[in-house]
Amino acid sequence: MNAFCRYLATAAVTAALALGGTATAVAAAPAAPAQQSASAEGAEGARIMANGDFARGTTICKNMALTSGNGRTVLRLQEDGNLVVYRDGRPVWQAPNAWSRGNCAVFQNDGNFVLYDAGGNPVWASGTWRQGQTLSVQDDGNVVIYDARGRAVWHTNTAS
Repeated sequence: MNAFCRYLATAAVTAALALGGTATAVAAAPAAPAQQSASAEGAEGARIMANGDFARGTTICKNMALTSGNGRTVLRLQEDGNLVVYRDGRPVWQAPNAWSRGNCAVFQNDGNFVLYDAGGNPVWASGTWRQGQTLSVQDDGNVVIYDARGRAVWHTNTAS
């Protein structure tokens, strides 16, 4: 891991711990969400899981991922630099024109979700500067950025 990615990963861990969450980085397995609501029992006894909601400052680098509450949706920055959404183990979205160049993806403090190369240059962005408040990896297969009022300002359009 280069110095830039180490810096971003350290910042992400610090932010997650400051929010009372956990931070996990693992090779070839999804990382635990920084914030995630507890599960509950539904009226029929069915288990209901919450989406994986992530605060500004969340960072993933190669071989790291963010997962939904039920684990069926994964936002992964693959070893090959591709930022991909998987639903039930199948790829359903990738960051446009970014394959092979991604090194770290940052949900920045300004609300923009940006994929950077190893040199710290942006290769893709959500375009949610000054809007994004929460990055949500949802149980329905969609990845969404919500503003402070809970309105979607960007999404992968991959809900099932």
